[in-house]
Amino acid sequence: MKRRTAFLMPAYNPTREDLARTVNSLLAQTADADIVIIDDGSRAPVSEILAPHAGIILLRLDRNQGITAALNHGLEYIVKNGYEFVARMDCGDICAQNRIAKQEAYMDAHPSTDLLGAFADIVDEHGNHLFFEGTSGGRAAIGRKLRDNAAFKHPTFFFRTSSIQKLGGYSTDYPHAEDYEFMLRVYKEGNIDCLDDVLVIYEKNSGSISSKNRSAQLRSRLRIQLKHLEPASPSAYVGIARTIVTLLVPAPLWARFSQSYWDRAGGRGVPAKARLLR
Repeated sequence: MKRRTAFLMPAYNPTREDLARTVNSLLAQTADADIVIIDDGSRAPVSEILAPHAGIILLRLDRNQGITAALNHGLEYIVKNGYEFVARMDCGDICAQNRIAKQEAYMDAHPSTDLLGAFADIVDEHGNHLFFEGTSGGRAAIGRKLRDNAAFKHPTFFFRTSSIQKLGGYSTDYPHAEDYEFMLRVYKEGNIDCLDDVLVIYEKNSGSISSKNRSAQLRSRLRIQLKHLEPASPSAYVGIARTIVTLLVPAPLWARFSQSYWDRAGGRGVPAKARLLR
């Protein structure tokens, strides 16, 4: 029997270890969900390093087209096949076992919510905790944070397929910031919230797509902020200024600033829950 939710996970040249770690956490969910993996033209097909499983649907693009194209290819499959919810995931990250149960339950209780996030435990490449990232306080707090940057991590996204039909999928106009644009569009045109629960362990890796394409991502973010500028909001200008400063500051130094920010803003009341995830 088909599950209500499908994980949406692009993969490009994943290591066997990263893929196994993530997939094992998805298969261990207390509420089952199918796993849709989009192989974005990997040199060695993902099918060669991933054991077949009834709950895994593997789609392969004939050439590398980038994460946005892979996401939209997977979304098209998920919508076409009648799933109710989409749960984003990235290769290398880990889900809490109750993630799908928690997010499905919230969406059932709040039928007007289009996009739901959660807190993430940000760790380094050795699994050491760095900080927690997410936004408490509901729609208003999320809106304030979105003037600056994403309000919660992309792999915590949980959204309705009906919302995709209403609001559209990922935009190809903002390379490496497709998640921020999607989140901001849902905030402007739909309903958004974030659970206080820590439901994902997110690995901050210097070799990640975001790290390798930091400048392009920040330029895209700046264009998004200008497109959605609220002229009467002083914090909107602060957010734009912060993006410009981020472009000018070396990545290692900005990473320390970012960790300090989330230690203050993202960690309130979270550590006890994080221990449950681990």
